[in-house]
Formats: sequence, C-alpha cells, structure tokens
Amino acid sequence: MKYNRKIFIPVIALLLALFGHSFYIYRFLKDGTIFTGPNDGLEQMLPMQLYLYQKFIKGEFFYSMDFGLGGDYFTDLAYYYSTNIIYYVNIIIVWFFDLFLNFKTDSVTFWAKNAFYVSIFKSSVAILFSFLYFRKIKLNDTSAMLAAFLFVMSAIYFRFTLYWSFFSDVFIFLPLMLLGIEYFIQNKKRSVFIIAVALIFINNFYFAYYHLLAGLIYFIARNIFTSKYDTVKRKVQWIHFVTMSIIGIVISSLFFFYGVKSFLQNERAPYKAGIPLFDPFDQNANIFYDNYLVIVLFLAVQAIFTFKLYDNYFYKFFSIMSIILMCLSFTPFIDSVFNGFSAPQKRWHYLISFFTSGLIGMYIMRFRTIPVKQYLISIVPGSIIIIISHIMIHKAVSWIFIMPVIIIVGLTVLLIQNKKQQQLLYGLMIALILVFNWDVIRVHNKLDNYNPGIDKRAKMTYIESSVYDSPLQRYIINQVKDKVTDDERIDWRVLEQDNTPMYQSFKGVSLYSSIFDGALVDFYFKDLKINLKEESVSRYSTFQSRSNLASLFNVKYLVRKSYQTDIPENFRLIQDDGKYKTYENVKPVPFVRITDKFMNSNDVSTIIDREHAMIEGIVSDDEPTNFKLNHAENLLDQVKITASGASWISDNERLKVNPPSGGLIIEIPEVIKKKYNDFYLDMHVEIIEPITNHQINVNKYANNRLFQTSKYRTHYDDLLYRVKSPDNNKILIGLTPGTYKLTVNGIYGEDYKHLSNVKQSVQYKFKDEGNKMTVSLKSSKDGTMVVPIIYRDGLKAYVDGKKTEVKRGNYIMSTVPVTKDTKTVVFKYTPPYFKLMISLSLVGIILALLYLKFVRLEHEKNH
Repeated sequence: MKYNRKIFIPVIALLLALFGHSFYIYRFLKDGTIFTGPNDGLEQMLPMQLYLYQKFIKGEFFYSMDFGLGGDYFTDLAYYYSTNIIYYVNIIIVWFFDLFLNFKTDSVTFWAKNAFYVSIFKSSVAILFSFLYFRKIKLNDTSAMLAAFLFVMSAIYFRFTLYWSFFSDVFIFLPLMLLGIEYFIQNKKRSVFIIAVALIFINNFYFAYYHLLAGLIYFIARNIFTSKYDTVKRKVQWIHFVTMSIIGIVISSLFFFYGVKSFLQNERAPYKAGIPLFDPFDQNANIFYDNYLVIVLFLAVQAIFTFKLYDNYFYKFFSIMSIILMCLSFTPFIDSVFNGFSAPQKRWHYLISFFTSGLIGMYIMRFRTIPVKQYLISIVPGSIIIIISHIMIHKAVSWIFIMPVIIIVGLTVLLIQNKKQQQLLYGLMIALILVFNWDVIRVHNKLDNYNPGIDKRAKMTYIESSVYDSPLQRYIINQVKDKVTDDERIDWRVLEQDNTPMYQSFKGVSLYSSIFDGALVDFYFKDLKINLKEESVSRYSTFQSRSNLASLFNVKYLVRKSYQTDIPENFRLIQDDGKYKTYENVKPVPFVRITDKFMNSNDVSTIIDREHAMIEGIVSDDEPTNFKLNHAENLLDQVKITASGASWISDNERLKVNPPSGGLIIEIPEVIKKKYNDFYLDMHVEIIEPITNHQINVNKYANNRLFQTSKYRTHYDDLLYRVKSPDNNKILIGLTPGTYKLTVNGIYGEDYKHLSNVKQSVQYKFKDEGNKMTVSLKSSKDGTMVVPIIYRDGLKAYVDGKKTEVKRGNYIMSTVPVTKDTKTVVFKYTPPYFKLMISLSLVGIILALLYLKFVRLEHEKNH
C-alpha cells in the first residue's frame, strides 16, 4: 500500500498540474499562444535560457565576450538562471533527449515550447511538496491535495511563470522549507530543513531573502504559540534552527556567494520616492476579485468567519496569518521590506495564496461539522465583497456564477441527513471548487496576463516575425557573421530587443538584464555619457552612433532597418536588402594595441577628450599622465541659443516649455559647421514638473526619459547628444511640455582626426575559445597591451606562459604589460574566490553529515 501511495500521489499531482494548465495548452494548440510574456519573457527569460544552455553544453561556465560587451555571465545571471536548480534539471533533460531527437535548441521557439513542460513539471513538484506539508499539519489526503492545488494553480503562480519563470520556483521551496520546520518541531528530524535551506540559497539569492523572512516569521509564530504536536523545547528549537540554517547556507556557498556578489557589484540609485502608508483602494488593490497578481477565493473569507473551527491549532494559525497578510497587502511599506527596503514590489503575495489555500483545505476537511446557522452567517461577508467588487470593477468574470452554486451545494451538504448522499454532494462540492479555481485562473489570465495589448504578441508567429527573429534577419546576420573575425563585433538588435545577440548568436553591443557589472553602468552613464534612446538602468545598447566608441570596441559591421538614420560617421553602406541595410566601419581601431602613453582619469574631464585619450593611449586611474592631449574647444560662446515655444525662468538654468511642444534652437556659425563632421552637445536636463515620462528630441534623436519616481530611472541627468553636422546650421532641442532644470554645458566639434591617425602598430591574431582568449603576436614592442576585453576581477593573463596581472584601463578594458619579445598572451577567467567557495560548500556538506550523525536532541517534550 505504501509503495502504491508513493506512485499514486505524484500521479495525482501531475494530473492536477495538467488540469491547471489545460487552458494554456488548448490556446497553444488552437492559436499558438505561447506560455511566456512578450515583454520580459521574450526579451529576457527565453534568450537567457537559450544562451546559458549553449554555453553550458560546450563546457563554458563563466566569462564570454558575447555577453553584451563581455563579462561574467555566471555571476551576472545568478538572479535569473545561472544558479537555478530547476533550470539545471531542465537543461540536463533537454541535453539528453536532444542527443536522439534534435530539438533545435538554438531557436527561441524551442524554449517557448519548453516553458510548458517546465511549468507542468515544476507545478507538479510544488503540489507534491505542498501536499506533504499539509499532511504534516494534519490535513487528510483529499483536503491536503485540494489546498496544494489551490496554492500552486493560482493567479500569482501563472503571473510569475508567464513573465519571470524563475519567480514561481518559490512555490516549490516555500512548502519544502515549512515542511522542514514541521519535521523538526514535531519529529526532531533535521535533514529536510538543511536540504531546504541549501536548495533555497543555491537556487536564487533574491528569493532566498523572501524565504528567510517567511521562514523566520513562521518559525517565531510556531515557537511562541506551541501546539500539542510539538516535541522540541523552545530554546532547543532556536539553537538547532540557527545551526541548521548556517550549515545550509555554507553548503550553498558556491552559488549563493556569486548571487550576492552580482547584487552588490550592480549599481542602482537608491529609491528616493516617498512610500505612502496605504495603496489607493482600486482594482489593483482588491485582492478578492480581479487583482492583477493574486486573487483570494471567497471560500477563504467564509473560513475566516467560521469561528467554530478555531478550536483547531493550525486552523487558528492559518486564519490569523491569512488575516494579517491580507491586511498587509494594502501597505506599500511591506512591499518595500520584502524588496530589501527598496522600491515597493508585490512579489511576496504568494504567501497570501499559501495561507488562504491552506485555510480553505482545513475548512473543507471539517466542513460537515459546521452548524447551518454559522454557515449562513459566514457566507455573507465574502458574498458582499464579491458583489460590490463586481459592481465597482467593470470586468465580467464567469466564475462569479459558479460561486452561488458552490454555496448552495455546501448548504445542501449540511442540511442532508443521508450519509451516502451527503458524501456524494461533498465530493461534488470539492469538484466544483477545483473547477471554480480553474476558471478563476483562466479568466485572470485572459483579462490580465493576456490582455488585448499583449495577446497579439504572445504568439509563436510573433517570435518568427520581423519584430523579433525573422528568417530574413537570420539570413542577413549569418552573412555578416561569415565576414567577422573573433575580435570584431556587430551592432544590431531587433527594435528594442537588447538581447538579440543572445538568440541570434553573435558578438553584439547590447544587453538587457536587471543585474550587470556596475563598472558598465558607470562607463555608459557617467564616464562616457552614452545616452540610450530609452532610459533604463537595466539596459545598455549601441554607442549612441558615436564613431570613436564603435571603433574602440571593434564594431566592424552595423545593421539597421532601412528607415533608421542613426548611423555613425565613418560607416559606409555595403549592402541593401530593402528592409535592412548593412554598414561597414571604414576607420576601425586595432583590437590589440601596445602603447606607453597614459592619461590619468583625473586629467581629462570632457567626454570628447576621454574618447580621444582612449584612442591615443590608455586612460588609467593609477598611472600618471605622460603625454599631451590637445583638448577639444568648447564652442558654447560661439553659438546662439534661443528658446522656441518655451521661456527661460532663469537663464540657462530653468526652462518652461509650453504645449504642445517647444525647446531650444542652437545656431552654429557656418565657419564652425564646416570644420566638423559631428557635434557633441553636453547638457543637464531634469524635468521638475509634471511627474511624467518625457522626451528630449535633438535633431530627430528621440530620447525617451522616465518619470521622476520610476524604479528604472538611471538618475543620470547629465546628458550627451551626438549631432551630425546639420545642413541648416541648427540644432533643434524639442522637449515635452513642462518645467525643466536645463543647462547647456558645452558644444564640441569632432573632425575624427584622432581616429584617422590610428595606425596598426603590431601584427597579431586573436582567437576566442570561450574559456580562454589568445592573442598571438607576430610583432611586439615594450609597453602595455590594451584590448577591449571587458575587465572583471578574476581575469588572468599568461604572457608567454607566465602569469601576469591584468589591470583596468580605458574605464572597462583590460591591460597587460608586454615586451618586444612577447609572442602570446592568453586571457582566462575564474570568478574570484572560486576555490574557496568550493571548499566552503564541501565543508558545509561534511558539517551536515557530522551534525546529523553525532549531535543529539533532548528527548523532552515542550509544554
């Protein structure tokens, strides 16, 4: 019987998971609706899964030059999948079956289909662990499975899975962690909790924090308010839970450390916007009807008002936790606490789903003991909430008609005397609750997750279209890839898809990730003021059509849609396919340069001089300046600036722009205009009022800036604009209506003489083998080699086999001293402290085994 049960329960969990996903499976088969959001899902999740799989199966685990401009993808993608256990299980299975079935894992379409299988598997495991937990707190099989189904197959599970698939891993690890706590408190078994802590901290450092808070709250509540099932004294609980937690974290060191490191070395401005005490009570705050994230079933409200059942410890515990969490959902402060006291994020609401689902399971288990009068009273609050919500929120939901059917069937169960008939109706009631929950998630996903603005893009046809990854794009990029060498890059992305290089497999110049190295943030937004068209702290892309930077980072080819005009100077058209144009850089800078010229970073302030210094030599934080740079002239006092459709409140400090639009006109004298190919316009622009997204349009370069309190704002308002020398001698600055802090700091001309004077001083070959990058020198000289391999701590160089220190130069490049006799320089990367972290994880495993074997508990029951 036990053997049959071990098979039967997981099968039931799988069938329930399939039932919960049936709506999505049907839509996929019917019209190709994918199981991922067209925003972050297609822009981040699927490209990253594809990218990491391609790296891992080749035995490459840490650094790559095609990770944006280059970097440590193992560390930077720890927030996503690089340490994710579910992902590892997935790719091992994919790799195995791909040996026989040829899945075409290099296409996003495969990973879009794969999302269905992963979610069904993941939710099955989550249902199973939840079932085991609910059984541990004394629910019977039916009620435990019902509670598990309601928790996992919930609105928030599908919201998480569709948009950020790794978010929904919490549905596995929360019940596993709580199961570990209960096993210890009730049975003195410690292994489950240690395993749970280790897995949680390995899987995702960010949600480890969520679980830390949730586990601590749960443990403290269970420690203070004990049950008759507890067998371990309070003080002993604290000693061992702290010990087990530390051991679990030590085991996770190899993965958890790099997740934390990625977070700490990322650079984001602190969230300065005020956090109100309460959210306005609108549709998004109503968690009982059509909330965009979580929907509390009306049965949970009935359960809360069924006071007769409060004689059970766990019923009372879950009821109180549900009430507290539901109340806390209305205050953004708690959202901020769970998000590390940063910008409020409602990612902890899965806890509401967990406790309300568990409460419903307990309610159904003892349902037949409820007096009719109390039942009738208990249905009133929930019914009123739903009716008022239905009237106030103008969205029709079909499940509102199932609700009275469940109420009537429930009343009939309590009224009927015949045991067989009562049992039959009781079973019908449970079946109706399953269908009711299924319809709740179906309607929620149709109205909220797949709303009309998203539904058209959430299709397989969208993935294969020109707005994402078309055959024509693949054909053009493959042609260009055949031309580039290992040391050259392609500047191309599909519209705003900054992770295009990940899924079209080339060395690009863009990346979209919530976390990447802070040095790149500084380089883009502070050091070189590369002003992206779409402001975002999570992205970087291209070089703002600045020819100097494109050449310094070895952009050899550039591909643009035929209508796009943001082409850097010194790029010539070499191919026109009607829809797309390909350009070649005619003034490249050699990938390998050896120089003895240094410019200290403190001695060069203007952006154009920084570019010239990087071309002439190496900008360094450590070395003194040893060559003279002809500084670019600020032309500000030679141009005329006038307001148009706007007025200065304070000259060159504060500007009021009138509707419908206005700004500034900068007139450049003809004699100056003829001298330069481009102009660099340096300004401070910061909107004061209103609080809104706004646009700064400089000679048709439309720069979209985020509203003042946006979580994704860069907070860099010193902006640079590259302007092609205008035919009409005018630079037009258009602004969205509003009041701005605006100061024009400078205008500089660029004639590209520095770029034209670059000579290939050494002969070399470069080979990128993923795990190592090799520079073979046919000729060399004494000096410092500088290469546009993005510097990271942990990067090592071997000069003719001898280990040599790599230093940072030109803000983010790598430099190595060489001599005239140097033949080869090999670059390798290992994350810092890697061997130490491996050792710590092994020590953790040994400590766990010793602790479980030799450390005994007191055999005294807690009273």
